[in-house]
Amino acid sequence: MWVSAQMLEAAETGNWAGVVALRLEYQDLLRREHPANEATRQALLVLQQQNQDLLELAGHARAGMARELGQHRQTHRALNAYLVSAGTP
Repeated sequence: MWVSAQMLEAAETGNWAGVVALRLEYQDLLRREHPANEATRQALLVLQQQNQDLLELAGHARAGMARELGQHRQTHRALNAYLVSAGTP
């Protein structure tokens, strides 16, 4: 579970490269055999919640990037309009 916690911590600080770097290790750990007992069930519930939190953070980051891209496009269009009106090719 420590890998999942590290991924979540990296996402909370905006370190998406860190999240990606930990993903392979996380997937490897999930594929291993685990005993079918209450401790495993509880661990999976925690992992499920951490994954949901990670997905929410990713969604917020994606929305923020979309807003920034939209602002960049608007600024670019305004700059182009200014250059055209100023007669600059």
